[in-house]
Amino acid sequence: MNSENEITFKNIVFNGLLKKNPILVSGMVIAPVVVIGNSFMNALALAAAFSVITFFTLIVSSFVPKNIVYTIRIIMYTFIGSLVYVPSAILLSYLIPDGINAMGIFFPLLIANGMIISRSETIFFQESKGHMLLDMIFCILGYDAAVLLYGLIREIIGSGTVCGRIIGMPVVFSGFATPFGGFILLGLMAALLRVVLLTIKRVGKAEAGSPRGHTAV
Repeated sequence: MNSENEITFKNIVFNGLLKKNPILVSGMVIAPVVVIGNSFMNALALAAAFSVITFFTLIVSSFVPKNIVYTIRIIMYTFIGSLVYVPSAILLSYLIPDGINAMGIFFPLLIANGMIISRSETIFFQESKGHMLLDMIFCILGYDAAVLLYGLIREIIGSGTVCGRIIGMPVVFSGFATPFGGFILLGLMAALLRVVLLTIKRVGKAEAGSPRGHTAV
């Protein structure tokens, strides 16, 4: 049983961070990333806002009865998200005011992000509470990790800075600081992740088919 639980936990971690990464694989909530994620600090503000709103909205929404009509459930998820938004906005505006201000309209729009509306119905709410909680946490962490890495890379190559400090880049590609360049960078990162996943899959198949561990009779 412990071995099965360990395998399940590893699958949850691997799926959330890599195989089913919400942004690089599923393409969820990419608009704010492309538009405002042109620096590490902006990416940090987005990751914090996304994490807080998505986590608490999904936790509360998981108690919505499943026998309610689908359309009404979706409306209820959005309503719950709007209730979560108010204290989240107060807290985050106090902690990271510049980052939240930079998000503009994209901050309140997070109450209706794809992970809340789509994955709640297709994955999360079909699992046990404990399994749902782990799955949700690592999906959020997967999104955050991708956004932070993306913001850091984009700031370095697009502005030649890290957290606003000049690092002496020999060449700066200012086009990557624009939404168009940001979209291209996001596509490149998604393609690179796909290559990594395919490599991991091939290595796994090779190890499974290798004669190691078999004793000759």
